[in-house]
Amino acid sequence: MKKFLILLQKEIRELITPQIVLPLVIMVVIFSLLGNLLGKEQERITAPRDIAIVDEDKTQTSESIIQTLSSSNFNVIKFEDKNIENIFSENKKITVALAIPQGFEKGIKGFQQQKIEIYNNIKNFSLLGTIESSILKQIMSSIVDGLSNQILSSQNTNINPDFLKNPINVNEFVMIKDRQANISIDTVMNFIRSQTAFIPIILFMVIMLAAQMVATTVAAEKENKTLETLLSSPISRKTIVLAKIAASGIVALIFAGIFMFGFNSYINGITGSMGQANSAGLNTALSELQLGISLSGYIILGISLFLATLCALAIAIILGILAEDVKGVQAVTTPLMILLFVPYLLSMFFDINSAAPAIKYIIYAIPFSHPFLVPQNLIMHNFPQIIFGIVYQLVLFIILITVAAKIFSSDKVITMKFSFKKKRAKE
Repeated sequence: MKKFLILLQKEIRELITPQIVLPLVIMVVIFSLLGNLLGKEQERITAPRDIAIVDEDKTQTSESIIQTLSSSNFNVIKFEDKNIENIFSENKKITVALAIPQGFEKGIKGFQQQKIEIYNNIKNFSLLGTIESSILKQIMSSIVDGLSNQILSSQNTNINPDFLKNPINVNEFVMIKDRQANISIDTVMNFIRSQTAFIPIILFMVIMLAAQMVATTVAAEKENKTLETLLSSPISRKTIVLAKIAASGIVALIFAGIFMFGFNSYINGITGSMGQANSAGLNTALSELQLGISLSGYIILGISLFLATLCALAIAIILGILAEDVKGVQAVTTPLMILLFVPYLLSMFFDINSAAPAIKYIIYAIPFSHPFLVPQNLIMHNFPQIIFGIVYQLVLFIILITVAAKIFSSDKVITMKFSFKKKRAKE
């Protein structure tokens, strides 16, 4: 045990290098800064915004439109001159101008379709830059709805205007197995995405980082001839393999925590002010559907993630042995990246459980598929599938670690190489 701990410390020291730590720290700092910047930008956008109004009609109807804008988080600034260029140049904060033409109320009362001119001063093409224009469209829709209600009410006070415009009221229900709740499917899907969106990203980043680390370490030891010295020491080959995997796993978990902290800051910045407040009705519906992941669920997910990482590390050690030098690590670990990338993409766009049997079994054979499936299986209460995935990952890890230990126990660990240079020379 003492030899294992000494070897473990040695492996951790070799893994935690400035070349590995510095890019990670920079990435976390960038994520945090971006999150803060996005949060401040959204606070600015959701704050009362200036809007220019040129009211050429000056009637009760046009005034009601202005009042609607004032009560909808807009700071209305009236202008007499309809020179839009002058309006935007006088006040740099104004990005939207609205002009109500003369005769607007008369046309509305005469049942003639009227036009309102909207001028959008585009200053950037970012995603957040489009939020203000979308909000204005929603408000204009409310204005149109209000005007149509007034017209319909004036024609027949015995009929509800809402009925004339929309005679059907949809009452949505969502069913998950034997659970049912009065809630829209869009609300449920948005909630599920908010709960599970970070899982594939974290798993993908952690496994890639851990696999690259351990494969690079093995390749560097071969290139520097230090692997021969290590193998000649009075330490069993299995202990060497376990120490390498344990060290990589510990470092990967540490880096995963750091990365999750930075990524969480980034996500909070994006969704902070845009997030939908949970009303009592929404909480009740989610409770009835038993949506969300409990603490025990996250523990199960953590076990699956950890086993997937261990499988990746075992594969990376075997692939690292094939590398002739450190430069060849990227080439030999490509199959591992493909095995990780396929379920990552499929879990984002498709329902793997509903795929054709042949495709489904191929996906299930990839150990990295199961952590991607755990969140939805937890929500759907598919516990047998979760248990199968964890057992399969554990068995596969034992097989992979046994193969790696056998390779380390033979001379193949020194002689095995996969070189593109030699292949090109033969050609």
